[in-house]
Amino acid sequence: MGRPTFFRQRIITQAAALEAKGLFNYLVSEIKARREISLEEAILVAHDVQDYLEQNLLKQAPGQIELVAIAGRDNHKKRSRNSQKETLINVTVLAEEDIELISEFGISSLQQGRLARIIEEAYFQDSLLDGERLMLLFPRTMRAIRSQLQYFWEQGAILPVAGMTVNHRKQMQDFRSSLAIERYLAGEDLTQIRKTFSISLSRWQSSWQKFKQVVQSPDASSEDLAQQTGQPEEVITSWRGIWDKCKYGNSLKQRLGLKTTLTAPQSETTGQETFYRLLRERHGYSKASAEKFIDDLYDIANHLNRQERGGGQIIYNAVSSTEPAGKSLSNCELKAVVLDYIVPEEWKLLNRDSAKELKWARLLRLATQAKSQGVALTQPDLALLMGISTQAIQNCLKEHPDVILPTRGILADMGPALSHADKIIRLYMDGYTETEIKRRTGHSYDSIEKYLLDFARVTYLLEKGLPIPAIRKVLGCSRKLVEKHVSLYREFSGPDYAFMMARIRRLAEAHPVKKN
Repeated sequence: MGRPTFFRQRIITQAAALEAKGLFNYLVSEIKARREISLEEAILVAHDVQDYLEQNLLKQAPGQIELVAIAGRDNHKKRSRNSQKETLINVTVLAEEDIELISEFGISSLQQGRLARIIEEAYFQDSLLDGERLMLLFPRTMRAIRSQLQYFWEQGAILPVAGMTVNHRKQMQDFRSSLAIERYLAGEDLTQIRKTFSISLSRWQSSWQKFKQVVQSPDASSEDLAQQTGQPEEVITSWRGIWDKCKYGNSLKQRLGLKTTLTAPQSETTGQETFYRLLRERHGYSKASAEKFIDDLYDIANHLNRQERGGGQIIYNAVSSTEPAGKSLSNCELKAVVLDYIVPEEWKLLNRDSAKELKWARLLRLATQAKSQGVALTQPDLALLMGISTQAIQNCLKEHPDVILPTRGILADMGPALSHADKIIRLYMDGYTETEIKRRTGHSYDSIEKYLLDFARVTYLLEKGLPIPAIRKVLGCSRKLVEKHVSLYREFSGPDYAFMMARIRRLAEAHPVKKN
Protein backbone atom coordinates (compact mmCIF):
# COMPACT_ATOMS: atom_id res chain seq x y z
CA MET A 1 0.00 0.00 0.00
CA GLY A 2 2.94 2.34 0.66
CA ARG A 3 4.22 2.58 -2.91
CA PRO A 4 0.90 3.48 -4.60
CA THR A 5 0.17 6.01 -1.82
CA PHE A 6 3.57 7.64 -2.31
CA PHE A 7 3.16 7.98 -6.07
CA ARG A 8 -0.40 9.24 -5.70
CA GLN A 9 0.75 11.94 -3.28
CA ARG A 10 3.57 12.89 -5.65
CA ILE A 11 1.08 13.31 -8.52
CA ILE A 12 -1.13 15.53 -6.35
CA THR A 13 1.88 17.66 -5.36
CA GLN A 14 3.00 18.01 -8.96
CA ALA A 15 -0.53 18.92 -10.05
CA ALA A 16 -0.71 21.64 -7.39
CA ALA A 17 2.54 23.14 -8.71
CA LEU A 18 1.16 23.10 -12.26
CA GLU A 19 -2.10 24.74 -11.19
CA ALA A 20 -0.20 27.51 -9.41
CA LYS A 21 1.28 28.68 -12.72
CA GLY A 22 -2.00 28.95 -14.62
CA LEU A 23 -4.39 31.74 -15.51
CA PHE A 24 -7.15 30.20 -13.40
CA ASN A 25 -5.07 30.32 -10.22
CA TYR A 26 -4.23 33.96 -10.95
CA LEU A 27 -7.94 34.75 -11.31
CA VAL A 28 -8.78 32.95 -8.06
CA SER A 29 -6.11 34.91 -6.16
CA GLU A 30 -7.24 38.24 -7.59
CA ILE A 31 -10.92 37.59 -6.90
CA LYS A 32 -10.25 36.37 -3.36
CA ALA A 33 -8.15 39.44 -2.57
CA ARG A 34 -10.56 41.95 -4.12
CA ARG A 35 -13.77 40.49 -2.71
CA GLU A 36 -12.44 39.18 0.61
CA ILE A 37 -14.42 35.97 0.14
CA SER A 38 -13.69 32.32 0.85
CA LEU A 39 -11.49 30.27 -1.45
CA GLU A 40 -14.48 28.08 -2.45
CA GLU A 41 -16.52 31.11 -3.54
CA ALA A 42 -13.54 32.61 -5.37
CA ILE A 43 -13.13 29.38 -7.34
CA LEU A 44 -16.79 29.45 -8.40
CA VAL A 45 -16.47 33.05 -9.58
CA ALA A 46 -13.20 32.29 -11.38
CA HIS A 47 -14.81 29.52 -13.45
CA ASP A 48 -17.40 31.97 -14.78
CA VAL A 49 -14.73 34.60 -15.34
CA GLN A 50 -12.52 32.23 -17.31
CA ASP A 51 -15.47 31.18 -19.48
CA TYR A 52 -16.23 34.83 -20.22
CA LEU A 53 -12.61 35.59 -21.08
CA GLU A 54 -12.20 32.65 -23.42
CA GLN A 55 -15.58 32.98 -25.14
CA ASN A 56 -15.74 36.77 -25.51
CA LEU A 57 -12.42 38.56 -25.04
CA LEU A 58 -9.52 36.34 -26.07
CA LYS A 59 -8.62 35.79 -29.72
CA GLN A 60 -7.48 32.34 -28.66
CA ALA A 61 -7.23 30.65 -25.29
CA PRO A 62 -3.56 30.21 -24.21
CA GLY A 63 -3.75 26.45 -24.85
CA GLN A 64 -5.53 26.64 -28.22
CA ILE A 65 -3.96 26.05 -31.62
CA GLU A 66 -5.20 26.21 -35.20
CA LEU A 67 -5.43 22.86 -36.98
CA VAL A 68 -6.37 21.86 -40.50
CA ALA A 69 -9.22 19.33 -40.12
CA ILE A 70 -11.46 17.39 -42.48
CA ALA A 71 -14.45 19.53 -43.47
CA GLY A 72 -17.90 18.14 -42.65
CA ARG A 73 -18.84 16.28 -39.46
CA ASP A 74 -20.46 13.47 -41.51
CA ASN A 75 -17.45 12.98 -43.76
CA HIS A 76 -16.54 9.52 -42.43
CA LYS A 77 -15.07 7.98 -45.57
CA LYS A 78 -11.39 7.12 -45.60
CA ARG A 79 -9.51 9.27 -48.10
CA SER A 80 -5.92 10.30 -48.70
CA ARG A 81 -5.01 13.77 -47.45
CA ASN A 82 -4.74 15.04 -51.03
CA SER A 83 -8.40 14.21 -51.74
CA GLN A 84 -9.87 15.52 -48.47
CA LYS A 85 -11.78 18.78 -48.29
CA GLU A 86 -10.19 20.63 -45.37
CA THR A 87 -11.04 23.48 -43.03
CA LEU A 88 -9.18 25.44 -40.36
CA ILE A 89 -10.42 24.99 -36.78
CA ASN A 90 -9.37 25.84 -33.22
CA VAL A 91 -8.70 23.02 -30.77
CA THR A 92 -7.64 23.20 -27.12
CA VAL A 93 -4.57 21.02 -26.69
CA LEU A 94 -3.90 22.31 -23.18
CA ALA A 95 -6.47 23.33 -20.57
CA GLU A 96 -6.40 23.76 -16.81
CA GLU A 97 -9.03 21.04 -16.46
CA ASP A 98 -6.29 18.65 -17.64
CA ILE A 99 -4.45 19.29 -14.37
CA GLU A 100 -7.60 18.58 -12.37
CA LEU A 101 -7.98 15.22 -14.12
CA ILE A 102 -4.37 14.26 -13.37
CA SER A 103 -4.77 15.19 -9.72
CA GLU A 104 -8.06 13.38 -9.19
CA PHE A 105 -7.98 10.39 -11.54
CA GLY A 106 -4.44 10.10 -12.99
CA ILE A 107 -2.69 10.46 -16.35
CA SER A 108 -5.04 8.11 -18.24
CA SER A 109 -7.97 10.35 -17.39
CA LEU A 110 -6.07 13.38 -18.69
CA GLN A 111 -5.37 11.57 -21.96
CA GLN A 112 -8.99 10.50 -22.37
CA GLY A 113 -10.39 13.90 -21.40
CA ARG A 114 -8.08 15.79 -23.75
CA LEU A 115 -8.80 13.37 -26.61
CA ALA A 116 -12.58 13.68 -26.12
CA ARG A 117 -12.46 17.47 -25.77
CA ILE A 118 -10.56 17.97 -29.03
CA ILE A 119 -12.80 15.61 -31.00
CA GLU A 120 -15.89 17.40 -29.63
CA GLU A 121 -14.44 20.80 -30.51
CA ALA A 122 -13.82 19.63 -34.07
CA TYR A 123 -17.34 18.21 -34.31
CA PHE A 124 -18.95 21.46 -33.15
CA GLN A 125 -16.96 23.29 -35.84
CA ASP A 126 -18.45 20.96 -38.47
CA SER A 127 -15.28 18.95 -39.01
CA LEU A 128 -13.64 15.65 -38.17
CA LEU A 129 -10.19 14.45 -37.26
CA ASP A 130 -8.67 11.26 -38.64
CA GLY A 131 -6.09 8.87 -37.22
CA GLU A 132 -3.10 10.79 -38.54
CA ARG A 133 -4.23 14.07 -37.03
CA LEU A 134 -4.93 12.40 -33.70
CA MET A 135 -1.46 10.83 -33.68
CA LEU A 136 0.00 14.26 -34.45
CA LEU A 137 -1.81 15.84 -31.51
CA PHE A 138 -1.22 12.93 -29.14
CA PRO A 139 2.23 11.28 -29.25
CA ARG A 140 0.85 7.77 -28.84
CA THR A 141 0.25 4.80 -31.10
CA MET A 142 -2.94 4.48 -33.12
CA ARG A 143 -3.79 1.38 -31.14
CA ALA A 144 -3.66 3.28 -27.84
CA ILE A 145 -5.81 6.11 -29.22
CA ARG A 146 -8.34 3.68 -30.71
CA SER A 147 -8.59 1.82 -27.40
CA GLN A 148 -9.55 5.00 -25.55
CA LEU A 149 -12.08 5.94 -28.22
CA GLN A 150 -13.61 2.46 -28.10
CA TYR A 151 -14.13 2.89 -24.36
CA PHE A 152 -16.07 6.13 -24.91
CA TRP A 153 -18.11 4.68 -27.77
CA GLU A 154 -19.16 1.79 -25.54
CA GLN A 155 -20.47 4.36 -23.05
CA GLY A 156 -22.53 5.91 -25.86
CA ALA A 157 -20.50 9.14 -26.23
CA ILE A 158 -20.66 11.06 -29.51
CA LEU A 159 -17.00 11.25 -30.50
CA PRO A 160 -16.85 10.77 -34.28
CA VAL A 161 -13.60 10.44 -36.21
CA ALA A 162 -13.03 10.08 -39.92
CA GLY A 163 -12.88 6.49 -41.11
CA MET A 164 -14.79 4.96 -38.19
CA THR A 165 -16.99 1.96 -38.94
CA VAL A 166 -20.78 2.02 -39.21
CA ASN A 167 -21.03 -0.19 -36.12
CA HIS A 168 -19.02 2.29 -34.07
CA ARG A 169 -21.19 5.16 -35.30
CA LYS A 170 -24.29 3.27 -34.19
CA GLN A 171 -22.87 3.07 -30.65
CA MET A 172 -22.85 6.85 -30.29
CA GLN A 173 -25.97 8.15 -28.51
CA ASP A 174 -25.33 11.55 -26.93
CA PHE A 175 -22.67 14.05 -25.84
CA ARG A 176 -20.51 13.36 -22.79
CA SER A 177 -22.07 16.18 -20.76
CA SER A 178 -25.58 14.92 -21.57
CA LEU A 179 -24.79 11.32 -20.68
CA ALA A 180 -23.24 12.47 -17.40
CA ILE A 181 -26.21 14.67 -16.47
CA GLU A 182 -28.67 11.92 -17.33
CA ARG A 183 -26.86 9.42 -15.10
CA TYR A 184 -26.61 11.98 -12.31
CA LEU A 185 -30.36 12.65 -12.45
CA ALA A 186 -30.90 8.88 -12.29
CA GLY A 187 -29.07 8.84 -8.94
CA GLU A 188 -25.63 7.47 -9.89
CA ASP A 189 -22.52 8.53 -7.96
CA LEU A 190 -21.17 11.80 -9.36
CA THR A 191 -17.49 11.03 -8.87
CA GLN A 192 -17.81 7.73 -10.70
CA ILE A 193 -19.75 9.42 -13.51
CA ARG A 194 -17.03 12.03 -13.95
CA LYS A 195 -14.34 9.37 -13.91
CA THR A 196 -16.21 7.33 -16.54
CA PHE A 197 -16.42 10.27 -18.94
CA SER A 198 -13.15 11.99 -17.92
CA ILE A 199 -14.96 15.15 -16.82
CA SER A 200 -13.15 17.42 -14.38
CA LEU A 201 -14.98 18.90 -11.40
CA SER A 202 -14.80 22.41 -12.88
CA ARG A 203 -16.20 21.24 -16.23
CA TRP A 204 -19.01 19.40 -14.43
CA GLN A 205 -19.91 22.42 -12.29
CA SER A 206 -19.98 24.64 -15.37
CA SER A 207 -22.14 22.19 -17.35
CA TRP A 208 -24.48 21.66 -14.41
CA GLN A 209 -25.02 25.40 -13.88
CA LYS A 210 -25.69 25.90 -17.58
CA PHE A 211 -28.02 22.89 -17.67
CA LYS A 212 -30.07 24.45 -14.84
CA GLN A 213 -30.14 27.73 -16.76
CA VAL A 214 -31.50 25.91 -19.81
CA VAL A 215 -34.12 24.08 -17.74
CA GLN A 216 -35.33 27.35 -16.25
CA SER A 217 -35.67 28.99 -19.68
CA PRO A 218 -38.27 26.92 -21.55
CA ASP A 219 -39.44 29.85 -23.65
CA ALA A 220 -35.98 30.92 -24.84
CA SER A 221 -34.78 29.74 -28.22
CA SER A 222 -31.91 27.26 -28.43
CA GLU A 223 -29.97 29.88 -30.37
CA ASP A 224 -30.31 32.46 -27.58
CA LEU A 225 -29.37 29.94 -24.91
CA ALA A 226 -26.37 28.81 -26.92
CA GLN A 227 -25.15 32.39 -27.04
CA GLN A 228 -25.76 32.96 -23.34
CA THR A 229 -24.19 29.72 -22.11
CA GLY A 230 -21.43 29.29 -24.69
CA GLN A 231 -22.72 25.79 -25.47
CA PRO A 232 -23.48 24.53 -29.01
CA GLU A 233 -27.13 24.45 -29.99
CA GLU A 234 -26.96 20.66 -30.33
CA VAL A 235 -26.03 20.39 -26.64
CA ILE A 236 -28.86 22.74 -25.62
CA THR A 237 -31.33 20.58 -27.57
CA SER A 238 -29.92 17.44 -25.94
CA TRP A 239 -30.24 18.90 -22.44
CA ARG A 240 -33.83 19.89 -23.07
CA GLY A 241 -34.54 16.36 -24.25
CA ILE A 242 -33.11 14.95 -21.01
CA TRP A 243 -35.30 17.24 -18.91
CA ASP A 244 -38.39 16.41 -20.92
CA LYS A 245 -37.88 12.74 -20.04
CA CYS A 246 -37.96 13.51 -16.31
CA LYS A 247 -41.33 12.71 -14.67
CA TYR A 248 -40.83 14.27 -11.25
CA GLY A 249 -42.13 17.80 -11.87
CA ASN A 250 -41.61 20.47 -9.23
CA SER A 251 -40.30 18.03 -6.59
CA LEU A 252 -37.25 17.30 -8.73
CA LYS A 253 -36.79 21.00 -9.46
CA GLN A 254 -36.82 21.78 -5.74
CA ARG A 255 -34.39 18.96 -4.94
CA LEU A 256 -31.98 20.31 -7.53
CA GLY A 257 -32.32 23.90 -6.34
CA LEU A 258 -34.27 25.06 -9.40
CA LYS A 259 -36.93 27.72 -9.41
CA THR A 260 -40.42 26.35 -9.83
CA THR A 261 -41.60 29.54 -11.52
CA LEU A 262 -39.69 29.75 -14.76
CA THR A 263 -39.00 32.93 -16.65
CA ALA A 264 -37.20 33.35 -19.93
CA PRO A 265 -34.03 35.41 -19.85
CA GLN A 266 -33.76 38.57 -21.87
CA SER A 267 -32.93 37.83 -25.49
CA GLU A 268 -30.48 39.61 -27.74
CA THR A 269 -28.04 40.41 -24.95
CA THR A 270 -24.33 40.69 -25.52
CA GLY A 271 -21.79 38.45 -23.82
CA GLN A 272 -20.77 41.35 -21.59
CA GLU A 273 -24.36 42.04 -20.53
CA THR A 274 -24.92 38.38 -19.72
CA PHE A 275 -21.69 38.23 -17.71
CA TYR A 276 -22.54 41.49 -15.90
CA ARG A 277 -25.90 40.05 -14.87
CA LEU A 278 -24.22 36.84 -13.73
CA LEU A 279 -21.78 38.75 -11.50
CA ARG A 280 -24.64 40.71 -9.96
CA GLU A 281 -27.18 37.91 -9.49
CA ARG A 282 -25.10 34.77 -8.89
CA HIS A 283 -22.06 36.23 -7.14
CA GLY A 284 -23.48 39.31 -5.42
CA TYR A 285 -21.31 41.99 -7.03
CA SER A 286 -22.44 45.59 -6.69
CA LYS A 287 -23.03 47.56 -9.87
CA ALA A 288 -19.77 49.50 -9.48
CA SER A 289 -17.60 46.49 -8.60
CA ALA A 290 -19.02 44.45 -11.50
CA GLU A 291 -18.28 47.25 -13.98
CA LYS A 292 -14.75 47.72 -12.58
CA PHE A 293 -14.06 44.00 -12.70
CA ILE A 294 -15.15 43.75 -16.34
CA ASP A 295 -12.82 46.66 -17.20
CA ASP A 296 -9.94 44.83 -15.49
CA LEU A 297 -10.70 41.68 -17.49
CA TYR A 298 -10.33 43.70 -20.69
CA ASP A 299 -6.81 44.65 -19.55
CA ILE A 300 -5.93 40.99 -18.93
CA ALA A 301 -7.33 40.01 -22.33
CA ASN A 302 -5.43 42.79 -24.10
CA HIS A 303 -2.19 41.62 -22.51
CA LEU A 304 -2.75 38.03 -23.64
CA ASN A 305 -3.90 39.08 -27.11
CA ARG A 306 -0.73 41.12 -27.64
CA GLN A 307 1.41 38.01 -27.50
CA GLU A 308 1.95 37.16 -31.15
CA ARG A 309 1.89 33.47 -32.06
CA GLY A 310 1.44 31.23 -35.05
CA GLY A 311 -1.34 28.75 -35.69
CA GLY A 312 0.42 25.79 -34.09
CA GLN A 313 1.70 27.68 -31.05
CA ILE A 314 0.47 27.92 -27.45
CA ILE A 315 1.24 30.23 -24.53
CA TYR A 316 2.54 28.59 -21.36
CA ASN A 317 3.54 30.00 -17.96
CA ALA A 318 6.60 28.59 -16.23
CA VAL A 319 9.37 29.51 -13.80
CA SER A 320 12.15 31.81 -14.98
CA SER A 321 15.41 29.97 -15.64
CA THR A 322 17.23 32.42 -13.34
CA GLU A 323 15.34 31.27 -10.23
CA PRO A 324 17.53 29.19 -7.89
CA ALA A 325 16.71 25.81 -6.39
CA GLY A 326 14.84 25.68 -3.09
CA LYS A 327 12.78 28.82 -3.69
CA SER A 328 9.05 28.41 -3.15
CA LEU A 329 6.94 28.60 -6.30
CA SER A 330 4.85 31.46 -4.89
CA ASN A 331 8.00 33.60 -4.73
CA CYS A 332 9.39 32.61 -8.13
CA GLU A 333 9.15 34.82 -11.20
CA LEU A 334 6.80 33.33 -13.79
CA LYS A 335 7.13 34.06 -17.48
CA ALA A 336 4.76 33.43 -20.38
CA VAL A 337 6.47 31.78 -23.34
CA VAL A 338 5.27 30.90 -26.83
CA LEU A 339 5.89 27.26 -27.76
CA ASP A 340 5.47 25.36 -31.02
CA TYR A 341 3.04 22.62 -30.03
CA ILE A 342 3.00 21.10 -33.50
CA VAL A 343 5.20 21.83 -36.53
CA PRO A 344 4.87 20.69 -40.17
CA GLU A 345 7.99 18.51 -39.93
CA GLU A 346 6.25 16.23 -37.42
CA TRP A 347 3.96 14.77 -40.08
CA LYS A 348 6.98 12.80 -41.32
CA LEU A 349 7.51 11.29 -37.86
CA LEU A 350 4.06 9.72 -37.59
CA ASN A 351 4.14 5.96 -37.09
CA ARG A 352 1.01 3.98 -36.27
CA ASP A 353 3.00 1.46 -34.23
CA SER A 354 5.51 3.68 -32.42
CA ALA A 355 5.43 7.26 -31.15
CA LYS A 356 9.05 7.35 -29.97
CA GLU A 357 10.42 9.64 -32.67
CA LEU A 358 7.58 12.14 -32.42
CA LYS A 359 7.67 12.07 -28.63
CA TRP A 360 11.40 12.81 -28.47
CA ALA A 361 11.32 15.52 -31.15
CA ARG A 362 8.50 17.35 -29.37
CA LEU A 363 10.08 16.94 -25.95
CA LEU A 364 13.38 18.35 -27.16
CA ARG A 365 11.71 21.25 -28.98
CA LEU A 366 9.49 22.33 -26.09
CA ALA A 367 12.32 22.30 -23.55
CA THR A 368 14.82 24.14 -25.75
CA GLN A 369 12.30 26.73 -26.97
CA ALA A 370 11.32 27.49 -23.38
CA LYS A 371 14.99 27.81 -22.38
CA SER A 372 15.67 30.22 -25.25
CA GLN A 373 12.88 32.46 -23.89
CA GLY A 374 14.28 32.45 -20.35
CA VAL A 375 12.10 29.73 -18.86
CA ALA A 376 12.95 26.38 -17.32
CA LEU A 377 10.30 23.69 -17.73
CA THR A 378 10.05 20.93 -15.14
CA GLN A 379 9.41 17.29 -16.01
CA PRO A 380 5.77 17.69 -14.81
CA ASP A 381 5.48 20.73 -17.12
CA LEU A 382 6.63 18.64 -20.07
CA ALA A 383 4.39 15.74 -19.07
CA LEU A 384 1.36 18.04 -18.97
CA LEU A 385 2.21 19.67 -22.30
CA MET A 386 2.64 16.33 -24.05
CA GLY A 387 -0.11 14.45 -22.25
CA ILE A 388 2.14 11.68 -20.99
CA SER A 389 3.41 10.63 -17.56
CA THR A 390 6.58 11.91 -15.92
CA GLN A 391 7.81 8.31 -16.06
CA ALA A 392 7.44 8.42 -19.86
CA ILE A 393 9.50 11.64 -19.88
CA GLN A 394 12.21 9.94 -17.83
CA ASN A 395 12.18 6.93 -20.16
CA CYS A 396 12.74 9.28 -23.12
CA LEU A 397 15.73 10.81 -21.35
CA LYS A 398 17.19 7.37 -20.60
CA GLU A 399 16.92 6.48 -24.29
CA HIS A 400 19.02 9.56 -25.15
CA PRO A 401 21.74 9.60 -22.45
CA ASP A 402 24.06 11.80 -24.52
CA VAL A 403 21.52 14.63 -24.71
CA ILE A 404 21.07 17.03 -21.81
CA LEU A 405 17.56 18.45 -21.77
CA PRO A 406 17.50 22.01 -20.29
CA THR A 407 14.85 21.41 -17.62
CA ARG A 408 14.53 23.29 -14.35
CA GLY A 409 16.20 20.43 -12.51
CA ILE A 410 19.30 20.94 -14.63
CA LEU A 411 19.35 24.73 -14.88
CA ALA A 412 18.71 25.22 -11.15
CA ASP A 413 21.23 22.58 -10.03
CA MET A 414 18.54 20.15 -8.91
CA GLY A 415 18.62 16.37 -9.16
CA PRO A 416 20.46 15.09 -12.28
CA ALA A 417 21.97 18.53 -12.95
CA LEU A 418 25.16 17.54 -11.15
CA SER A 419 25.85 14.66 -13.54
CA HIS A 420 25.27 16.97 -16.53
CA ALA A 421 27.70 19.56 -15.16
CA ASP A 422 30.19 16.77 -14.58
CA LYS A 423 29.85 15.52 -18.17
CA ILE A 424 30.24 18.93 -19.81
CA ILE A 425 33.22 19.96 -17.68
CA ARG A 426 34.98 16.65 -18.27
CA LEU A 427 34.55 16.95 -22.03
CA TYR A 428 35.93 20.47 -21.94
CA MET A 429 38.92 19.46 -19.80
CA ASP A 430 39.63 16.64 -22.27
CA GLY A 431 40.05 19.24 -25.00
CA TYR A 432 36.69 19.12 -26.76
CA THR A 433 35.47 22.42 -28.24
CA GLU A 434 32.12 23.90 -27.28
CA THR A 435 30.78 22.93 -30.72
CA GLU A 436 31.82 19.31 -30.16
CA ILE A 437 30.34 19.36 -26.66
CA LYS A 438 27.07 20.74 -28.07
CA ARG A 439 26.92 17.94 -30.63
CA ARG A 440 27.67 15.26 -28.03
CA THR A 441 25.28 16.50 -25.34
CA GLY A 442 22.52 18.27 -27.28
CA HIS A 443 22.92 21.28 -24.96
CA SER A 444 22.86 24.88 -26.17
CA TYR A 445 25.98 27.07 -26.24
CA ASP A 446 24.49 29.23 -23.47
CA SER A 447 24.01 26.24 -21.19
CA ILE A 448 27.51 24.92 -21.86
CA GLU A 449 28.97 28.33 -21.13
CA LYS A 450 26.97 28.54 -17.88
CA TYR A 451 28.36 25.23 -16.60
CA LEU A 452 31.93 26.17 -17.52
CA LEU A 453 31.60 29.65 -16.02
CA ASP A 454 30.20 28.24 -12.76
CA PHE A 455 33.18 25.87 -12.57
CA ALA A 456 35.59 28.71 -13.36
CA ARG A 457 34.15 30.95 -10.65
CA VAL A 458 34.26 28.18 -8.03
CA THR A 459 37.90 27.59 -9.02
CA TYR A 460 38.69 31.30 -8.68
CA LEU A 461 37.02 31.67 -5.27
CA LEU A 462 38.50 28.41 -4.00
CA GLU A 463 42.01 29.59 -4.89
CA LYS A 464 41.26 32.86 -3.08
CA GLY A 465 40.76 30.80 0.07
CA LEU A 466 36.98 30.98 0.43
CA PRO A 467 35.28 28.01 2.15
CA ILE A 468 32.44 26.12 0.50
CA PRO A 469 29.60 27.85 2.45
CA ALA A 470 30.96 31.28 1.43
CA ILE A 471 31.31 30.22 -2.22
CA ARG A 472 27.74 28.96 -2.24
CA LYS A 473 26.49 32.27 -0.86
CA VAL A 474 28.53 34.39 -3.27
CA LEU A 475 27.48 32.44 -6.37
CA GLY A 476 23.89 31.81 -5.27
CA CYS A 477 23.93 28.13 -6.26
CA SER A 478 23.41 24.90 -4.33
CA ARG A 479 25.95 23.48 -1.91
CA LYS A 480 25.93 20.17 -3.82
CA LEU A 481 26.93 21.90 -7.03
CA VAL A 482 29.77 23.76 -5.29
CA GLU A 483 30.98 20.48 -3.76
CA LYS A 484 30.85 18.83 -7.21
CA HIS A 485 32.98 21.64 -8.69
CA VAL A 486 35.44 21.44 -5.79
CA SER A 487 35.78 17.70 -6.42
CA LEU A 488 36.41 18.33 -10.14
CA TYR A 489 38.92 21.08 -9.30
CA ARG A 490 40.95 18.68 -7.18
CA GLU A 491 40.77 16.02 -9.88
CA PHE A 492 42.03 18.37 -12.60
CA SER A 493 44.70 20.17 -10.55
CA GLY A 494 47.50 17.85 -11.73
CA PRO A 495 50.11 18.67 -14.41
CA ASP A 496 48.18 16.82 -17.15
CA TYR A 497 45.45 19.47 -17.07
CA ALA A 498 47.57 22.57 -16.39
CA PHE A 499 46.86 24.13 -19.81
CA MET A 500 43.06 23.66 -19.58
CA MET A 501 42.98 24.89 -15.96
CA ALA A 502 44.81 28.02 -17.10
CA ARG A 503 41.99 28.61 -19.59
CA ILE A 504 39.45 28.08 -16.82
CA ARG A 505 41.17 30.73 -14.69
CA ARG A 506 41.20 33.19 -17.60
CA LEU A 507 37.46 32.56 -18.07
CA ALA A 508 36.84 33.49 -14.43
CA GLU A 509 38.96 36.65 -14.74
CA ALA A 510 37.05 37.68 -17.87
CA HIS A 511 33.73 37.29 -16.04
CA PRO A 512 34.37 38.41 -12.45
CA VAL A 513 31.90 37.61 -9.71
CA LYS A 514 29.59 40.52 -8.94
CA LYS A 515 30.02 41.97 -5.49
CA ASN A 516 27.01 41.60 -3.19
